[in-house]
Amino acid sequence: MTFSTPCAFTATPRTTPHLLHHNCPPNIRLEEPLYQFTTSSSEFDKDYSKFQGDDDEDANARSQFGTKSYWDAMYEGMGDFDADEYSWYYGFEVVKPYLLDYTANDDAVVSNKKQDKSTISILIPGCGNDPMLIDLYNAGYHRLTAFDYSEGAIERQKSLLEYLPSGSNYVDTVELSVEDARALPKEWEQSFDVIIEKGALDAIYLSGDGNFEQSVEEFARCLKSGGVCMSFSGVVPEEVRRDGFDGKKWKWLRDGSEDLKAGCFVLRKI
Repeated sequence: MTFSTPCAFTATPRTTPHLLHHNCPPNIRLEEPLYQFTTSSSEFDKDYSKFQGDDDEDANARSQFGTKSYWDAMYEGMGDFDADEYSWYYGFEVVKPYLLDYTANDDAVVSNKKQDKSTISILIPGCGNDPMLIDLYNAGYHRLTAFDYSEGAIERQKSLLEYLPSGSNYVDTVELSVEDARALPKEWEQSFDVIIEKGALDAIYLSGDGNFEQSVEEFARCLKSGGVCMSFSGVVPEEVRRDGFDGKKWKWLRDGSEDLKAGCFVLRKI
């Protein structure tokens, strides 16, 4: 497992993991997300100033959910969600059917239903403390790369991965990295078959003007031709999403606009 940026602290692994509890029932519908971000700037009154860096951009944010200081504080245990693990919007039981469908049909990059899932390269932007990496690995997807701009999130992912079954070879196949979604590594260009993001683009949109568009451009650069982007989102305005995932670069396979609260949007890079 590769860590491209040293993290500021080491999280202590739980002695009693509860990775099967993803804060949502198995029969959850797309109308019932785990949580919906808001564009209000007055949801919280906590002081996150100690987490702000020298090049802080939080002043441009539309909401606390768009500030790095909020997320850094959360992974320190000062936030409004579980600092150890939290499934954003939906658990893997909701994501999995879409992943299987759109990576095993004629309109997806992986058209052979019998292809070994361990060969499919998947990128997880804004991984946070979501246990989806573990779920993906246990489901047979082993070429996994996840990043977050918060070092605390990467520390949480390191600890979560320790709960994979003994003998798992994730050290050589799972890469964790501290990155900015607006400027991803050059070497990632055309490297991934699938991108799965849950709420990352929502937080990026809330961080300020232009950041959503920059990030989508980077997603397109990092996807292989024909690659699939799965976006679970409930905040980005429809016109902004349409402009970002424009028809010149993306084919819309599933429009989640009619899903209540948070939708599943699936797009293929042309």
